[in-house]
Amino acid sequence: MNRQAIVGLFTIVGLIALFAVFLVIRNVGTGGRYNIGVHFKSAAGLHRGALVYESGVNVGIVTETRLLPEDFTVEVILGINNNVDIPRDARFLIAAPLTGDATVEILPPVRAVRAAGVVGAAPEPAAIALLPREVLPLEQQPQGVNPASLNDLLEQGQGEVHRLDQMLSQLEQREPKLLDSLQSTLTAANELTTQGSKRLYKLADELDRLTGSLQTALDTGTPQVDHLLTQLNTMAASLNVTVDQVQSLATNPQVKANLIETTRGLAQTATTIGAITNDLHNVTGNPQTQAQLRDTVANVDAATQKLNSLLHQLGATSSVYGVDANATPPPPTSQAPSGHGSGKPVAVAVVVAPGPTASDAPVMSIGSIRQRISDAAKSLVAFQVRLSELGPYDSAKFTQPLLATPSNGPQADFNLQVLPKGRLSLLGGANGVGTPQTSANFVLEQKFAPNLRLGGGMLYSNLGGLLQYTPGPLGFEARVYDLRFPTADAYGTFDVGHGLQLFGGERDLTHAGRRTAFGLQLQF
Repeated sequence: MNRQAIVGLFTIVGLIALFAVFLVIRNVGTGGRYNIGVHFKSAAGLHRGALVYESGVNVGIVTETRLLPEDFTVEVILGINNNVDIPRDARFLIAAPLTGDATVEILPPVRAVRAAGVVGAAPEPAAIALLPREVLPLEQQPQGVNPASLNDLLEQGQGEVHRLDQMLSQLEQREPKLLDSLQSTLTAANELTTQGSKRLYKLADELDRLTGSLQTALDTGTPQVDHLLTQLNTMAASLNVTVDQVQSLATNPQVKANLIETTRGLAQTATTIGAITNDLHNVTGNPQTQAQLRDTVANVDAATQKLNSLLHQLGATSSVYGVDANATPPPPTSQAPSGHGSGKPVAVAVVVAPGPTASDAPVMSIGSIRQRISDAAKSLVAFQVRLSELGPYDSAKFTQPLLATPSNGPQADFNLQVLPKGRLSLLGGANGVGTPQTSANFVLEQKFAPNLRLGGGMLYSNLGGLLQYTPGPLGFEARVYDLRFPTADAYGTFDVGHGLQLFGGERDLTHAGRRTAFGLQLQF
């Protein structure tokens, strides 16, 4: 081998060694690269040599961008370091900053991590499918996402502006109706409050007028007293007829229990009339008035005799001579003075102790008569005033519309109760007078036990029911109303006396927006 051949051989070997050293150095620094293809809508500023990041770490470069003639999209070839794997479900994004070169961001799928503060090893992750280390056919390549361009943002903003314009147009069309509805609601609420106030004032005026009339009648003297005696006499005669009719029904077993209760009430009424008549007898000294009083007492005594007898027949207790054992014999027959009525004797058959004579009877005052009439009036009607205070209002909690008011009180309720002491009574009135939540009551109540009353009808302007249990000074009251928004109120009560009652409890127990209520109630 000549000298030139040896030199040429050494030159070739040196070049091969130099190339090998270059490959070794490259593989040591980068670990080598493999190519994958990603399909993008556009290159968006990418160029050969642009950096590729996975989770913020540089893992390769862009080696080539190819424009596809079929649909003018771009196939981007990425050179990924051999020591890096790409998940098949990873997302490929083009990050195009305002300054600098565009880059490709690879976002792996989010994996479950151990919660903060949990001690121990993390759970074994499930196997993740990897993207093959080759350029797949175009239809199998992952689809990249281009950054939002200014034109895209403007188009999207234009759509939102158009939608906002439609909303403003609809609001402008509906605004007059909304304002009219709001004004109508405010006007109706104001009118309801005004009408309620006027009716309360009118009721107060009527009560004042009635009180004044009674005072005038008591102060004027004998003529008014005579007229009152005549009415009492007529009432006693009517009561006598009523007792006869009630006695004719006593043989019916189905109404026996009701007749006993009714007869007790009539007997109490007859006793009250007799007491008032005796009081009036002591007030006046007019002979004619005395004669009228005797007739009235006779009719009342006869009615009381029949009532007591009827009570005995129905199984109750009575003290009628000749019917009940150990009864006191009836007093002798009295006769009206001559010159009044027919002059016939009137039999008094009621078992009563002989009353004091006109000479030794104490003279009753006008105040005593007024008190008896007031007691009789209280058995017919009672006026109820209820002042309450509500707990704080939480607007974040959905609550009963009647309680959706930031006002804590006080709130005033006014109710009128007809026959408050009877077996069957009627309650009507208004709640929250003077507030936007003004409502009405109209409830029919029935006594099922001495201390238990149940009622139903309209509560707070809605269909509802009422329960009252008062075994002593301490009692309980519950109200259920508004079937669309079922509401239950519960109170504990304490009877102070003289018609005054303290109460406290919760309103709207069944919802998170319940409110505490407490106050006092006066009934007279």
